Amino acid sequence: MLKFHDDVILGAIFDMDGTMFDTERLRFQTLKQASQELIGQSFSNAYLMACLGLSAKTAHVLAQETYGADIPYAAIRKRADELELESVRSYGVPIKKGLVQVLERLRKSGLRMAVATSSRRAIAEEYLINANVYKFFDVVVCGDEVEKGKPHPEIFLTAAEKLNLNSDQCLMFEDSENGVTSAFEAKGITVLLKDIKPANANMRAKANYYYENMYDYLKDLDAYIAKQDLPQLQESFPQTLNQLTVGIHGFGAIGGGYLAQILSHWDGYTRPKRIVASTRNALFREAVNAFGGYCIRYGQISYDESIQNMTVIDADNEAQMTEMYVESSLIAVCLPENALVHEVKMIAKGLYERHTHQAGQVKEPLTLLIILNKVNAKQLFLDYLRQALNELTSVAIITEQILQQHYFCDTVVNRMVSKLSQKNLYRQLKIKYNIFKQFQEEVETENADSDESLQLDSTQEHQAAVYIEDLRRNFQPSHILQSMDLILFHAELDMPIYVENQSPLLSKMRQMVLVDDISEIQLIKNRLWNGTHAMMAWYAHLLGYETIGIAMGDARIQKFSQNLLNQVKSGLFQQLPHREADLNRLAQSFIDSCKFAFKDPCSRVARDPLRKLESGERVLSSIQQQILSGQAYDQLIAGAVLGYGYAILHDQIAIDDVMSTMQNEVEKMLLSIPQQQALLMQLKRGLADLLQHPDQFDPKRISIHSSDTSAVCA
Repeated sequence: MLKFHDDVILGAIFDMDGTMFDTERLRFQTLKQASQELIGQSFSNAYLMACLGLSAKTAHVLAQETYGADIPYAAIRKRADELELESVRSYGVPIKKGLVQVLERLRKSGLRMAVATSSRRAIAEEYLINANVYKFFDVVVCGDEVEKGKPHPEIFLTAAEKLNLNSDQCLMFEDSENGVTSAFEAKGITVLLKDIKPANANMRAKANYYYENMYDYLKDLDAYIAKQDLPQLQESFPQTLNQLTVGIHGFGAIGGGYLAQILSHWDGYTRPKRIVASTRNALFREAVNAFGGYCIRYGQISYDESIQNMTVIDADNEAQMTEMYVESSLIAVCLPENALVHEVKMIAKGLYERHTHQAGQVKEPLTLLIILNKVNAKQLFLDYLRQALNELTSVAIITEQILQQHYFCDTVVNRMVSKLSQKNLYRQLKIKYNIFKQFQEEVETENADSDESLQLDSTQEHQAAVYIEDLRRNFQPSHILQSMDLILFHAELDMPIYVENQSPLLSKMRQMVLVDDISEIQLIKNRLWNGTHAMMAWYAHLLGYETIGIAMGDARIQKFSQNLLNQVKSGLFQQLPHREADLNRLAQSFIDSCKFAFKDPCSRVARDPLRKLESGERVLSSIQQQILSGQAYDQLIAGAVLGYGYAILHDQIAIDDVMSTMQNEVEKMLLSIPQQQALLMQLKRGLADLLQHPDQFDPKRISIHSSDTSAVCA
């Protein structure tokens, strides 16, 4: 049952042509071609418009009145059917956008559902099956199965009767004057959708509800259907595919290991028919395309989640990239900050091509999720994009039109994800290939490769390509590989993504927490997660641990991470007291994720320490806040020292260069000169201690001297 506005609904009955499928235009074309072939004259638009919603018998009578009693109407209709089926079998049924989402919601609301179409059953069933929507309907009533066609109410009354419902308990969806009259006379709750023929006053008067398109009805319907909660990890993705294409610009850890999962869950009713992701990693690209998908492994619950409907394209292929930007409704831009300057040029080309492609047409906005793991990421992104568009178009007004047309939404991701190295993927492919060949009774005896370096040598690259090509060429549903998952990412359990509430499309996304001021969540994530994560990794690496999860077994790491969280939380609470619940949830989520991050390399988290130690970034900004609010910051000093030490000991950056960078960044902080001098003294003293005895460094030994405190408070 569905409560829609003031009506209690038990059933839904849909007209087919023009309502569910955009076939009226196709039908016009085929009838014109068929009549031209058989009588040397194309049916006029006026005649065809008059036939909308009529049964074949009534349309035949009208044809005789218009073109003469001897017109071979049955032959014309048969030829038109042939032409129409030929088009549908070649190109598919043109489904009205939003239809599948509406059908899923109505079905999951418990409604009984039927089709009431003037088309013959042979045509109706082929179309419904071709469009993959036959599964939604309990009953199909066709024009060749009733005595009186539309506008007579017989077909709707018959459909309601077959559903064991009264007609006034049913929504009846129509697009034509004859159709809406039929539904009105049947006493149904009539939903009129605009199609070729504009709705006149008579049609509007007979309709309970009128919408310009199916998406407008979907928007209204959503207000009467409860929003689904966040999915559970082991909950299956929706089976039904909608008509949307979505993109992921950057098939890295977050793009492939998190955003693909979010997009696959979509709104809980349907999921995109196609997810397109871009990468320059040929091995990952070819492997996913050969297997037809891949898996994300959640080690904490021993669960592999399979991502399907994924096509991975070459990030350097301009034609493929621009097509992704033209065809998609949503694109998640998942890029590291240092790649943005280069990648934004391709984004500009894609948006310009979309602008050109849609010229003179209804412009559908693109929703771009900006996932850069940085405070004020959107502003940085838009600055780069505006510059790239200006260089591309040389016309500032076009640049602004493009920027104004689309939705740019900042985000905050708080799931930990790691991508397999090429070596790990190579070993996976090798093992699967050997099993595959064994299944074909062609056993390989080559030993497993033990090289742990991240890159493949030329021989291995060639061999991996051979594996993939042979798998692609020989793979069949009956093969053993069908049940063999290709694991590409390891992920922790956090489900939601925080997104700036800027696009109407986002309200349908099941895993999105929409916020009006994303900068507050970005600030919390940047300091509480990113900063603490980096400092933990620097310390874990110093102690010789390979992954965050293994390092968390060390009591020293546990204590250090908890002390860091406490200091960062206290400063953030001073700034954002209304975000206390988010602070507590994200802090606990962070610790829980770290405990199981056995596949998360410390080297990945620890990389690029001097960028992470910039004045406005995750570590020094926390120290600045603690100083300004008069709170403890000794463990944050220890964390910064570990970062400088990592730059020297691991990245082999000269001590003088590190010290110079340290001084420059401290001088940019919003502190008084005495405060800056005291902070520099503390950092230099701690770094000297670490470099002298790196194997004995203990964050607990970092202390703020009384002379430092007086300077800081000055």
